[in-house]
Amino acid sequence: MKRIFGQEKDRSFIAILAVALLVGIFLRSYLLSSQVFIDDEWHGFFYAFHKGPFFLLTHFSVPGATCIPLNFYCWLLGKTIGWSEISLRVPTWLFGVLCVLLCPLFAEKVIGRQRAAWLALLLAISPLLIFYSRICRPYSAVAFFGFAAVLLAARWMQTGTLRYGIGFAIAGVLAFYFHLYAVVIAGTPVFTAILLYLYSRFVKKNKTVAGPPLQHLLAIAAGMAVAGAILVLPALIRSLRSTFFDVAGHGTPEWKSVPHVLSLFSGTGQPVLVAVFWLLLGIGAVEQVRRNPWFGSTLLILYPLHALALLLSRPDGAQSAIVVTRYCIPLVPISLLLVACGLQRIFDFLASRMALRPALQTVLGVGYIAALAFAGPLPQTYVSPNNFTSHGAFQHRYGLIDWSHSFSSDITPPEFTINTILRAEEVSPFYMELGKSPSPRPIVEFPMLIGDHFNPLYYYQHFHCRPIIVGYASDVNLGEGLSTGGVYGNTYVDQVLSLVPKISQLKFRTFIPMEDLAAIRARNVQYIIIHKRFEAQLSDILMPLPDIRSLQREYNLKIGPPFYEDEHIVVYRL
Repeated sequence: MKRIFGQEKDRSFIAILAVALLVGIFLRSYLLSSQVFIDDEWHGFFYAFHKGPFFLLTHFSVPGATCIPLNFYCWLLGKTIGWSEISLRVPTWLFGVLCVLLCPLFAEKVIGRQRAAWLALLLAISPLLIFYSRICRPYSAVAFFGFAAVLLAARWMQTGTLRYGIGFAIAGVLAFYFHLYAVVIAGTPVFTAILLYLYSRFVKKNKTVAGPPLQHLLAIAAGMAVAGAILVLPALIRSLRSTFFDVAGHGTPEWKSVPHVLSLFSGTGQPVLVAVFWLLLGIGAVEQVRRNPWFGSTLLILYPLHALALLLSRPDGAQSAIVVTRYCIPLVPISLLLVACGLQRIFDFLASRMALRPALQTVLGVGYIAALAFAGPLPQTYVSPNNFTSHGAFQHRYGLIDWSHSFSSDITPPEFTINTILRAEEVSPFYMELGKSPSPRPIVEFPMLIGDHFNPLYYYQHFHCRPIIVGYASDVNLGEGLSTGGVYGNTYVDQVLSLVPKISQLKFRTFIPMEDLAAIRARNVQYIIIHKRFEAQLSDILMPLPDIRSLQREYNLKIGPPFYEDEHIVVYRL
């Protein structure tokens, strides 16, 4: 009977893991191929132009293209299959899926099967982990490798088996390779393990100490330090001499961002659910400290260590909750693990005092996780048509979006006083009329700025409800808006795409040359919209794109007179 019951539990865990994996894949894949490349995604893509592989493996640029493996991957795509919305995001998508699949399996022997099942579901629906699995930035990889490193370190401490120690070392070094801040999560487990060994051996005078021997701990620590130095030190030294301190020391974390950080971690803007999330996390933390003192203490100490790293480095934009959260992103799956432990601890407590059947526990647990998902940003973000699910309007806050005005980024420094916020009444009547005639036929919008706080196209889409293709001029050569290591918020996409060595390398579905009317017609485009001047004060910070007038003259000859025109836009109908 015991054997059969064990098999039943195995099947239940596998079934829940399979459901979590399917949900996780769906949420990380839905609408992905139609998502416009925006904001920080352009840094590594631009940085890879006209550079060789050795240079990219020994350099990075702060701010911007700080991830050596992703920069190299962008170069590799340019030399092989080309750049597209999917190809550029495949690595981060894969790491996001692996986090849902592998980390609960790693955690099962550490926290128990039921808790690992809840963890799988929480990982699958975490808005922050979903978001960073859908963009070409390093944070999905850091979350996966950092979390895997902690779990493998826990198995190493449990069993003393060296292969887990080697797995921990590889995961920790890779987390650091993708983002320097991961040094905290890569170094903490082995450091606390060494301290625990020394305390047990020389303070408590235990002749035998559980876990790996000291020589293994020291060898792994030394190996990680050497491997990390080989991979990152050449680029870091060069950066310290150039742009590193243009970012480090320029930001100031603010207490007012803490509630937003708590909301981002929990995945919802609903105050009651946020409070329940952190209550469960506290319960789970207490349970783990009692059940496994090293593991629980290591998890808890990671929170103040990440806060200390932020306070010491003070990165630019540290006043923003989303910036703080992405620098501390390994803490997100760790928080979900503690919540999963807290949730099961509540169920175990209730079951010891009343008849709480396993089926009812499952219903209550799934109900809580579903409430987190539906009270979070997922329902208002991943709705078609939306070509800008990665826009800050959907990701910086998890409350209901106020569509009476456009997005305002708290990353913007206080001294920036230009008003970039559009009001609903400023939006062209053309978009309002377009929204009354639903159609799957796309529209072309031109031009677009890279920074999402200077990009109102998502806001227009809320009103016109049409799929968007972004137009660009393929011969733009402006002297401003680009640096040697990245792009600026008010950089036009045209400026980057005009530098692509070969047009055949571009495989984007969401970008199209404005001069190629045949390609535009082939995409069944209904309207081409040219923005003569953006609303609010956006145009006050923009460089004029050359030859907009000549483009209009060309369209007047080949398409005919404008279908609609006002002070901000001119529209051509195909």
